[in-house]
Amino acid sequence: MTDTPDESTQSAQDTATDKDSAATDSTPRRGLAALILGGVALLLVGLGLGVGLGTWLGSDNHDDVPATDSAAVGFAQDMIRHHEQGVEMATLAINNGTDSQVKSIAYDILTTQTNEIGQMQSWLTRWGYPIINPGEAMAWMGHSDDDHDHGDMSAMPGMSPTATGGNHDGHEHDSTTSVPNTGSSDEPPMPGMATDAEMSKLRTLKGRESDTYFMQLMLRHHEGGEHMMAYAANPDNVSQDYVRELASAMARTQAKEITTLKAILAEYGAPTLPMN
Repeated sequence: MTDTPDESTQSAQDTATDKDSAATDSTPRRGLAALILGGVALLLVGLGLGVGLGTWLGSDNHDDVPATDSAAVGFAQDMIRHHEQGVEMATLAINNGTDSQVKSIAYDILTTQTNEIGQMQSWLTRWGYPIINPGEAMAWMGHSDDDHDHGDMSAMPGMSPTATGGNHDGHEHDSTTSVPNTGSSDEPPMPGMATDAEMSKLRTLKGRESDTYFMQLMLRHHEGGEHMMAYAANPDNVSQDYVRELASAMARTQAKEITTLKAILAEYGAPTLPMN
């Protein structure tokens, strides 16, 4: 059947509209990618909150609320802050880097740590404590108390003896010294965390430079958090089994990521950063 003039005109208009739509849809949308990542993060926080609430509701003792100055509360508050920076670094690596392997590691960190943040936020909410630590970071570790140690991380799968928070001569490790909760551009709030200046630099880098600097910062970030996870995983310090289990799971996951980050940095010929 032959199209009438009106039908031919309409068909041509529809074709032109389809071409315009296709051209628009093919335009790169970095902002959309960032929004999607943000949406994923929010969903994971919600999932973490649900998991944490389910754990609490399923426990036998709902009255087992830790004290304000306990290791359970301090660990949750400080690790949330530690993780939040890790999530930001991972997001920057995904958006600005080029190495698919590095992006994959960053995505794993983004999703895992966002979920863990949600779980710890749910604990603090149920316990009736603030999400943000109002005191000194890491003061809850009791590093000045000779009766407490930092947990035996060497007994956990994949963990190194140095993660116990002490060195081989039996003295305490310097990185466990309490640090004020308010950091400055040259003094991070907790060991391993990036300074304001370092985060600003990471935000400006693209391509392989972004990949390299992200791995350097994240490696130090993971290593700096080992002492907190070791302490919280120790039943002598934390009585809540669900808190110890999450701390142990964090430690195992990050130990594997530390090994991978070191291997890729070696392939890149890039040095590691000293602990701050």
